[in-house]
Amino acid sequence: MGQDRNMWRGGAAFIGAGLLLTACGSVSAEPPRLLKAPSVLKSDEQKPRDQEKPQGYNLLSLGALNAAIQQGREIHYVLPIKYTDGTIYNPSTGKNDKVRLRSYGDQFLAPMILMEPGQTVRISLLNQLPAEPNCKIDPKTGKPYATNKPHCFNNTNLHSHGLWVSPTGNSDNVLLNIEPGVNFQYEYNVPEDHPAGTFWYHPHKHGSTSIQVGSGMAGALVIKGSRAPTELSNGDLDTLLQPVTANADFASQVMLIQQLPYACFDDQGNIEKDAKGQWVCKDDQIGKVENFDAQFDPKAWSQSGRFTMFNGVVRPQMEAKTGQMYRWRLIHAGVEETINLRIRKMGPKAPATGLVKTVKAASDEVAKACTGAEVKQYEVATDGLTRPQVFTKKVNNLQPGYRSDILVVLPEAGRYCVYDDSNGKDEVSGEDSPKIIGFIEATGETVADTDAVVKAKLLEGAARLQGPVRDIVVSDINADLKLTKYVPHPTITDAEIAKWGQPDIPITFNIDIQPNQPTRFTVNDKEYDPAVVNQTLILGTAQQWILMSKFVNHPFHIHVNPFQVVSIRKKNPDGTPGPEWTDGIYAGMQGTWKDTLITDPNAIITVRTRYNRYIGEFVLHCHILDHEDKGMMQNVQIVLPGADGKAAAMGHH
Repeated sequence: MGQDRNMWRGGAAFIGAGLLLTACGSVSAEPPRLLKAPSVLKSDEQKPRDQEKPQGYNLLSLGALNAAIQQGREIHYVLPIKYTDGTIYNPSTGKNDKVRLRSYGDQFLAPMILMEPGQTVRISLLNQLPAEPNCKIDPKTGKPYATNKPHCFNNTNLHSHGLWVSPTGNSDNVLLNIEPGVNFQYEYNVPEDHPAGTFWYHPHKHGSTSIQVGSGMAGALVIKGSRAPTELSNGDLDTLLQPVTANADFASQVMLIQQLPYACFDDQGNIEKDAKGQWVCKDDQIGKVENFDAQFDPKAWSQSGRFTMFNGVVRPQMEAKTGQMYRWRLIHAGVEETINLRIRKMGPKAPATGLVKTVKAASDEVAKACTGAEVKQYEVATDGLTRPQVFTKKVNNLQPGYRSDILVVLPEAGRYCVYDDSNGKDEVSGEDSPKIIGFIEATGETVADTDAVVKAKLLEGAARLQGPVRDIVVSDINADLKLTKYVPHPTITDAEIAKWGQPDIPITFNIDIQPNQPTRFTVNDKEYDPAVVNQTLILGTAQQWILMSKFVNHPFHIHVNPFQVVSIRKKNPDGTPGPEWTDGIYAGMQGTWKDTLITDPNAIITVRTRYNRYIGEFVLHCHILDHEDKGMMQNVQIVLPGADGKAAAMGHH
């Protein structure tokens, strides 16, 4: 039925950064829960194939396969999906809640997958979740569920979010359905010219995506870079940063951010709540993520009392050295909540932090404790793609699906808050709920100017380069921290768009709420139809897209090819483009390359993209994943050009 328009989120939020750290002094009255780095997924091919010749391999190519494995050109990972029992710390009670959640492997923090340009990476996905008999039938009606009614929560597949690889066959194909008990081997042929950067992986089966990601099924995916720039070609940012960062190993840089709306249920199937409406679990109960309508209600997260997790830990304790430069690969792997990430020195009269029994108590804790100087975040990449210039911010707006690579330098010893600043009342839910989501203990001497530290470290990295390119990079860094020799894609110019003559593609998200009618989640006023290809694009061309939202904010995400942000304009009252929007959630966005971007109802956004190398069918959608599961998605295909330059006919998936 129609629903209250004020209940829907889609908002703008900010996040203040996470840290890499190993042990920690006492920073609060809580028992320390140390931040941990994700494990790195191990290949199952540590030695050459023997003469048993495993089933499925071409016997004639065994020698070549062994050589490829030894040389690192071929790698095989095994990724099981199962229910895992464990605990999650609950700051409102000071106890660990017992939970049973879907996970990749035997731990809630999914392993990090490492890839390199030029590799063939195979991932055997093993769906070991239990079967769901009759999951396609709505028990209320006895009829099959509609396409956009979430169901069959143990059916799955795998999406490599942000990778520039084929979307078809057994590559990044999100149109597959892998049922319980079925195994499937994905194969990603990572091109030699793939950008190094921060990406992630998660399920993408329409109808079960949000339940599974909300259960914790998400992991970091990093493309390692070893290509230094030359006079003629750009290089990987890793070659500049790895030698001069305090956390040089890839795993210690990852900050996987998750929001798991686990709940315990009474005998009638209702969420257990306390007198103030916060979710609770009794000692003999086990928290789960199973009830889509209740656990992904628009106000559920703000009312639940649950806390954001870093690398599988609630409110982790971290330690760092002042004056050191850390790289954090922030990955928003949550389902729907925006995060405004900030780092601030705790004030001299900050209270000892203990239990946080209510949403208001969490807000009060921030107001009392996080009162010192702010720590700058120096952003060097958005969605895994290097920025043309370092962008300095104090509030980092992270939407579901975003990645933000930042450099952080702590200026003085002491305690710091890492907190999610709601910036006052959330614009959609109406809740005022800033929360501390981590603590840092810094030791060392005071640093007067963190800007100078970052610049000096970048220049130190540049000094390691050989030949004339060193002078180019040094000159760029001295010119306001430019990174032009590390940007992976050339700018898409007006001339390039004009050359191909393709019409602009408008995309408008909406939640259509009408009296006495089911609420509809739409793209261009249509719900998702798996039998329809909504956009047909021509290989080899470049094109301009216009992104908008009619109601609340929605993160636009498209698979395969990234896009470049050309302009973001405020919408005039008559709907025409107004002045440029360059602050708040859109600060520093113009000119960057991304694969996910928030669309505000008051914005008109122009982006450009190229359709290079890959053909086939994939999707675009809202990355508030429960919106996607309910129909806010479209099928897209890239096809060969015909002799006349127009789209050639191709078969639908």
